Amino acid sequence: MAATLIPDSNFTTWALHMLSRLLYLLSPLVIVLAVISDAHAAEPSPFDQRPQPWQRRDKPILSARTTREAWCKIVLYSPHVIYHDGKFRMWYLGTSTATRTNDIVMGYAESKNGTDWKPHADNPILTVEDVPWGKLWQTPYVMFNADEAIYKMWFVSGNGEKRDEKGQIVEMDQRLGYATSDDGIHWNVHPESIFASGRSPSVIKEGPKRYRMWMGSRPTDKSAWNDIYKYIYEFSSSDGIAWKRSEKPIIVPSGNVRSVVYPNVFKDGDTYRMWYGGHIDGGRFELFAAHSKDGSRWKIDHERPAFPARDGNTAFDSRYTSTPCFVRVKDRDLLFYSARDWQTEYIDAEGKKRRDNSSPYSHIGMATIRRSSKK
Repeated sequence: MAATLIPDSNFTTWALHMLSRLLYLLSPLVIVLAVISDAHAAEPSPFDQRPQPWQRRDKPILSARTTREAWCKIVLYSPHVIYHDGKFRMWYLGTSTATRTNDIVMGYAESKNGTDWKPHADNPILTVEDVPWGKLWQTPYVMFNADEAIYKMWFVSGNGEKRDEKGQIVEMDQRLGYATSDDGIHWNVHPESIFASGRSPSVIKEGPKRYRMWMGSRPTDKSAWNDIYKYIYEFSSSDGIAWKRSEKPIIVPSGNVRSVVYPNVFKDGDTYRMWYGGHIDGGRFELFAAHSKDGSRWKIDHERPAFPARDGNTAFDSRYTSTPCFVRVKDRDLLFYSARDWQTEYIDAEGKKRRDNSSPYSHIGMATIRRSSKK
């Protein structure tokens, strides 16, 4: 085929003509790609939905009602789970004494899939004798620090509850503690508490000397004992031990929520996401969610729970969904949580029939959201 000769004087006109035809032919494809791109960009995060689309299990993964462990047959709750070295690792709390007691101790369990758990043979791994300055264990948060190749734990202890003759709480001593471990089982506990008022720490390490924490705390040492359940603050530290608290709380009760407690924070790309619990009407306690671009200013929704108690009154999590712990692995997100049902009677360590009108914390549940393996 003979080559087409284009006169120099007509080259610009010819080139513009050909370019316009090419753009005309490509325009439908450009429109389709733009629509697909916009649809993808506008696709909402499952965490922005209410309720969030978690697929929860019908039965707890651990329960005081079914456990063979002698130390946690009445209370079993407050899981903190991480995925490290090919295993899910859980630290959790319990007692076989009574529901309102200060002798809460800690156990450890491992799982390959996050569903089937094998408790450590020598549970409990930490007891009240292991805290030099406190009488109980509460709300552990564990991190594996790869830079130092050690586990770090922030937890709450102290003298716990003090009640009057009528059984009403008159004082609550809860302080922040710290411990380290080579294996996650044998721990070196810091000899002193590291913050005077704390409940349920959640810690992120954002740099070599940059730790951030979100935790419930009383505004002052003269505040009412239950103010610790009404204010979540942000904290900062260079070493994870000496902490500075924000001047004002970042989340407080509002709307349908009468308390804010048990924050758990995860950094999802450039967005911080927090799950936390709150008391609502009807004797229930449910999980709510907030998000933030900087971890300091949070957008909340106290009208719609993110992970509500299950409908009805027969499920193990039909009264409380509490103490959230978020874990991300390659193909899914997991939410571990404490749960209460509506059973109020139990048998204490002395064989006496007792009642807890709020129901014992007896179960640990798990829910999942599937993710693309490419993410």
